[in-house]
Amino acid sequence: MKLSSLVFTVNLPHLVASVACPFAELYARGLLSESDAAKFEAVKRDPEAAKAILELHQRDAQPEPAPQSGGLIGPIIGGILDLPLGGGLLGGVLQPLTGVLAGLDVPTPQPQGHIIIPGDDPDHQFQAPGATDVRGICPTLNALANHGYISRDGITSFAEAANAVQTGYGFGYGLSVFLSALGLLAGGDLITGKYSIGGADSRVPNTIGPTLGLDKHGVFEIDGSITREDVHFGNNANFLLQRWEEYVNISNQYDGQFGAATQAYDNGLRYDYSRETNPEFLAGVAWFAVSHAERVFVYEGLANGTATGAGDANFANIGPFFLNETFPPEWFRRGVPFSLAGAFGEAAALFLANPRELGGNEGLGNFVPLDTNITSLTPAELGCFVLENFLDLAPNQIQPTVVNNLDTFSGFVKGTVAPFFIDDGYFNCNVTTFIEPSASAGVNQTGSQSSSGSPVNGAYPGIGVIAPDSEPS
Repeated sequence: MKLSSLVFTVNLPHLVASVACPFAELYARGLLSESDAAKFEAVKRDPEAAKAILELHQRDAQPEPAPQSGGLIGPIIGGILDLPLGGGLLGGVLQPLTGVLAGLDVPTPQPQGHIIIPGDDPDHQFQAPGATDVRGICPTLNALANHGYISRDGITSFAEAANAVQTGYGFGYGLSVFLSALGLLAGGDLITGKYSIGGADSRVPNTIGPTLGLDKHGVFEIDGSITREDVHFGNNANFLLQRWEEYVNISNQYDGQFGAATQAYDNGLRYDYSRETNPEFLAGVAWFAVSHAERVFVYEGLANGTATGAGDANFANIGPFFLNETFPPEWFRRGVPFSLAGAFGEAAALFLANPRELGGNEGLGNFVPLDTNITSLTPAELGCFVLENFLDLAPNQIQPTVVNNLDTFSGFVKGTVAPFFIDDGYFNCNVTTFIEPSASAGVNQTGSQSSSGSPVNGAYPGIGVIAPDSEPS
């Protein structure tokens, strides 16, 4: 019996005592699965972790809530649907945007299921990026570009990227829309929906403000990442071979799997190093969400579903994404779409497996804790919190654009992101307004160093730098 099954049969206050027998013995003998062992360790450290594990199990035990089809779903203020720029969900599908966003295509649900990717599809075989093709810090997007699921030049769009993540990795519609919307906010042009998966690029318009690409520090690129250096030290684009080797070594402690236990251990290691050495280290809301979500995606999105549907997140399946940015041979997409609710639930459980204090350095040895305690929130509450603070997640250089075009950005989020969190049977958020970027927006001009492509261990030349002699990380 799995630990996740046990939580249905005991009262939460007695969970730790209950799992002590027989699960302590199973744990000591190494007979628990990696996932259950991580949960067992989390509950031993903090009984409150049982609450998150219970909620995660309850979510996993049921299919993703079916979207309502009785009418248009979106934020409601005073009993009136609040979709100033159109959008919203009708029958589970995003509706067209209007007004200034009328030219922005919206994602659509893509066929799902357990199939081989890319298989023998001639349109999606690997091609190394050319001299003008952009690649960035995200191996999943780089692989999609190298296989033509998004534009091979690395200039994608809100709709294209969301559709491709569904097709390539089996992510659910809501999760795919959420991630692509965040990418557009992080470094794209809201009016056209275009963004670069790398750094700033002239092929992305600057219709209402700077378009800096996904390499921009602060959203998808954060301190303490898996294979990149903190931006404070000068280059956050280049792949650090030493970090990758450390990551692999940690996985070898967990039967060669890049699963939850590996991710929790490595995440804590990266946090501790950055907090100790980076005087500008920041572990705020964006760090909490991204550092855990990106690691969840490794074992939920990149693991090989195989012909039997059992995910395998070993080196043979994970390594090609990081080192060659390609789908491994005989790689199967997951059979059940990974939902938005699942992503928040897994991220919360991963945090509880090896928690760290939120806050930031104001000089070395002067860590200032975050004055908002979000670590006690349930996964559903965390989702609502992130939705409410969605606009405030924009990088510093983008925030003045958000402030100056607040109605446009708010209308975009209300029409495309918020509907997946409202009246959905899981989050059920009652969010009617969004936190605006802070008054200091735009002050910090520190930026990422855009790479012409991402480093991939020499599989193809001229697209980045690997630093085998980098300082210990």
